[in-house]
Amino acid sequence: MSKRRVVVQLHSPQPVNRKGIKYIDCPLYGDCLMRAAKSNWKTWSCDHCTNLKLKAVLQKMRYVEPYYQLMAQIYPEFKKKYEPAMTIFKVEV
Repeated sequence: MSKRRVVVQLHSPQPVNRKGIKYIDCPLYGDCLMRAAKSNWKTWSCDHCTNLKLKAVLQKMRYVEPYYQLMAQIYPEFKKKYEPAMTIFKVEV
């Protein structure tokens, strides 16, 4: 089974100048850190960043996508329903 590449559109960094949680595994972490440093913030938070919602969607897709892929291989008619769903999330089919 070949690996599929997921392409996601990230929004610009959205750190908030207040104490809170930082998600160091976010691809925009470095950009947020740079913004906080340039603004001389003592602390910053990722709490209100819209990119966190994308992380939740991708985690769900990681579990759901193989199921849809298998169903599409077993039932050709299922593929017609499968492909539009994967296109919404920009998963290469």
